[in-house]
Amino acid sequence: MDTEENDRYSRNRNMPMRRSHQLAGLPSLEIDEEEYEKPWQKVPSMFLLLLLGAYLTVGYLAQLIEDDMPRPILESEIHKKDAKTFSEESAKKYLHQLLGNGPRVAGTKYHLEKTVDLKSMLDSIAAEANLPVRTDWQFVSCDFWIEFSTPHASSYQNLSNLVAVLEGGSGFDPDGRTGSALLVNCHYDSVPFAIGASDNGVFCAVMLETLSKLSRRRKKLRHNIVFLFNGAEENPLQGSHGFLKHRWATGITSVVNLDAAGMNGKPAVFQVSDSRSLAAYRLVAQRPNAQSFGEALFKSGLIPSDTDFRIWRDFGSIHGVDVAFAKWGCVYHTRNDRPELIREGVVQNAGDVLLAMLERLADDELMAAKTAAASLVYFDYLNVFLVTYDNGTAQLVDISVALSALLTVAYYLSVVGFRRTSAVGLLWGVGGRLLCTVFGLVSGALAVLLMTIVAEQLRYLSRPWLVVPFYWIPYLVGYLLISFRIDQPEGQGGLNRSLRTLEAMAATRLLLAAVLLPLAVVPSLASMRYVITVPLAATSAASLVSITALKVFRVTAVQQLAMEFLLSLPGFLFVASVSLRLDSILVPTAGRMPINHPDLVVGGANLALAALAATLVSGVELLFSRKGAWLPLGLVGATSLALMLAPLSVYDDLATQRHYWFHSEIVSYSWNGSEVGRESGLVIPRQDAHTLARARPLFSGRWKPVSEECGRFVHCNLPLSRPRNDSLFLHTAPPARFEPEPSLDVTRSCRGEECTLHCTMIGPAHSLLTLLPTGAAALAGWSLAGPPKPSGRFLGRPLFIVLHSVATHSTDPGPFSFNLTFRVAPSQQNQPLVEISHHAHKIAHPEDFTESYKRLLAKAPKYFNIASTLSVRTNYVF
Repeated sequence: MDTEENDRYSRNRNMPMRRSHQLAGLPSLEIDEEEYEKPWQKVPSMFLLLLLGAYLTVGYLAQLIEDDMPRPILESEIHKKDAKTFSEESAKKYLHQLLGNGPRVAGTKYHLEKTVDLKSMLDSIAAEANLPVRTDWQFVSCDFWIEFSTPHASSYQNLSNLVAVLEGGSGFDPDGRTGSALLVNCHYDSVPFAIGASDNGVFCAVMLETLSKLSRRRKKLRHNIVFLFNGAEENPLQGSHGFLKHRWATGITSVVNLDAAGMNGKPAVFQVSDSRSLAAYRLVAQRPNAQSFGEALFKSGLIPSDTDFRIWRDFGSIHGVDVAFAKWGCVYHTRNDRPELIREGVVQNAGDVLLAMLERLADDELMAAKTAAASLVYFDYLNVFLVTYDNGTAQLVDISVALSALLTVAYYLSVVGFRRTSAVGLLWGVGGRLLCTVFGLVSGALAVLLMTIVAEQLRYLSRPWLVVPFYWIPYLVGYLLISFRIDQPEGQGGLNRSLRTLEAMAATRLLLAAVLLPLAVVPSLASMRYVITVPLAATSAASLVSITALKVFRVTAVQQLAMEFLLSLPGFLFVASVSLRLDSILVPTAGRMPINHPDLVVGGANLALAALAATLVSGVELLFSRKGAWLPLGLVGATSLALMLAPLSVYDDLATQRHYWFHSEIVSYSWNGSEVGRESGLVIPRQDAHTLARARPLFSGRWKPVSEECGRFVHCNLPLSRPRNDSLFLHTAPPARFEPEPSLDVTRSCRGEECTLHCTMIGPAHSLLTLLPTGAAALAGWSLAGPPKPSGRFLGRPLFIVLHSVATHSTDPGPFSFNLTFRVAPSQQNQPLVEISHHAHKIAHPEDFTESYKRLLAKAPKYFNIASTLSVRTNYVF
């Protein structure tokens, strides 16, 4: 034996020896040092870059699948009598007629003009129909209590809804009421200064084309279909409430509610309360898009918006499905919600689904009566198929998957041998996976903290892909660094790289099962647990293949890596799809969160998603050589860090900064009617983390410290619907005088221990009233429907809020009259009873802007998306 061999033998004798595993394909490794391993027993560390690139490519593939659309059908391809083929070209013609060239704000003149146009389109369809189609222009006035984040009474006058009924076999009762009917709803009004192509013009156009096609049928469907084009959803939700007063609402058994919080992509089913409707959607949707986690997010209040689905559910006991466009949320309620940005195939896809779904539902005998609200779990896999089950089944499914995962852990132990060292090694593996996860989360959290300190927040608004280098990469780098550091040959129970990989994967499944089992007994989490259940089921099934393959065959490290990559794809594609959809909601929503650190919300969600994705491949890094691993990790980390610190723009032509400016005058009167205060200015509430910082440097002038008013006046003495002490107030010349002048006339009458105020309010189409009773009086009743409910408290006293609108334009809308009844001791009836503030708003009236206000608007940069309101707040004491 020569000297070199003697030295090597001497070193080998001092290395810790390991028990060999006599299993086919599981090569024994008695000395686990980098220099003594064979090349086939490890993967070069630089291949980490290839693996990361492969997974990023898979994520991009998921994005392509999400964006895949059918080919648009042209009118020339369809026979005039065709009743089954939806045409995108035809629907887009309806869309352009419906939209016109401006916002359709309820109560404005242009809204009325487009209502007339829409009624004409419905009448034309009815005139050419083979089946009976009845149309109606509903005018309705009413009020109701709505539980928003700031609950209030909502009152509307002269509201317009357009309704068409495709008569089915259930027909009409002699008094004009409908028999059993299916409701499909869109809203044709828009927010100020947005043309509203997607919100909600697209779905209204889809409904018009669907009505046109179904009306060409020769045979009636079993049930009526009510097509509601409601005229005041943005008010908010007043149009749907008004329709419940219509005689055609009485026979409705289910609803398909259509709305938008974005543009393009496949509209998502995100609220379901009727299993029949979801079953029909599952059968007809060729590209299903439904995730019940969206329902949980929506109910949490994290998404600052709502839909008419709330009205159908809470006021009509009508259940069904809520469907909305959710991608491209950056255009939602901005000037960029315009028709030329709608991609080809988007309208075709939406129309194909709606036409087939309505036809199936309206011909289903099970739809003859209402059903109780159902709680369901539902999710699609890559728009290929839809899985649905109820909450009870969800518990069974989740527990079964968790237990199955534990069985795969037992299978792993049976392969390496049921002995103490194997069990101890697995427990150490569990601890190692936990440590890696914690360190990955800490690394990601440090990255988020770094960016909030040294870089601008919200930079992902214009580049959503930045969530990967901002949040996912730091997590993965931190995770891998710890994994490589704690993966030492000593104490591993004699396992080689391949077995250590299987051990780490088994430990991960054990952890996920331990998380899922307690969650499975919490009913409120049923609609979200599948986000863990599906990946766990996928990785459990994959483990059976990989463990068996390594038991039977001789597999090199590269072959095992390729096998694990392929086996992880089904689960990874699901997580990638969920992540894309969640970010399509969260990223643009962060642009309308009036909080200091929205990156903490987006970053936290993406770190959780990265951790979930990592569970699908947890352990494969152990196949790589640790030697030189710092280089690929350093390259990836440095690239991520460079992007974190890069001065990337937050906004662009598509992702604008949202602004709501109020050119206001604020007037206060004492109890004797004398004016005690008057000021005017520009009010700019915070809409995102940068609103105030970007707006304030634009203007020189006298700024008012708003926070000083918040302790003395309701809503900080600003013309806003809720307190905003983070608003800007710049003293300017007042807005142009309102015609007619806003006013509130009150007379008082008392009898016994009650005093009644008879109130007459004159104002524009949109007004808000805040009522703050004095300590001497208690509001006991009012002439609105239902007893008065406080919206909150201010200065220790109950505060009442009433939102009022005149929802159809009229040259003389008339006053709004109401009564307030107070309980008050006779000795105090000659004292003030209530402080009332009247917030009068003129929305979408650029023709009334003063020249000085136009100059202020002209100073705004291009990326500002400004919705301007002219307002007068008048404070009274009665």
